[in-house]
Amino acid sequence: MRIIFRYLAMQDVVDFALETLRQRSPVGSVGDPHPGLYRDNHTVFLNGRVVSDVSAFRRGDQINISNPVPYARKIEIGRMKMKVAPKIYQETALIVAARFGNRASVKFTFMPVRFGDIAAYAAFSKQIKAGRRRMSDKARQAWLVRQPALEIRAR
Repeated sequence: MRIIFRYLAMQDVVDFALETLRQRSPVGSVGDPHPGLYRDNHTVFLNGRVVSDVSAFRRGDQINISNPVPYARKIEIGRMKMKVAPKIYQETALIVAARFGNRASVKFTFMPVRFGDIAAYAAFSKQIKAGRRRMSDKARQAWLVRQPALEIRAR
């Protein structure tokens, strides 16, 4: 009789991804009312639900890591007014894939993150963008809730 155990240690992949994201995240400057808010809000999702760890992970499940702050998308695409390195999630996906590519499929994507006051941010950003190409309110809100994310699946 032969027993085969397949060990799916996804927590170390997630821990490394979170640590890499935190190291690469902007922190803010002197006078910032919320220094480190972006760095400290990378959130782990298991099958679409926020979790503190991925111990319940099973083969076929999907892990996402994203950031719910309203300006996360701007940081990712390089549209911040201050000097902030863009592509934090895109480059982190490459780093994590290089280290854990034999165990996990890691890719950059955008995902809807539906908490926080997106409606207020959408109204605020709409005022700022007056005069530029316009979207319907529904399309704008759908676009604004799509945040940069890492998608992690077991191989």
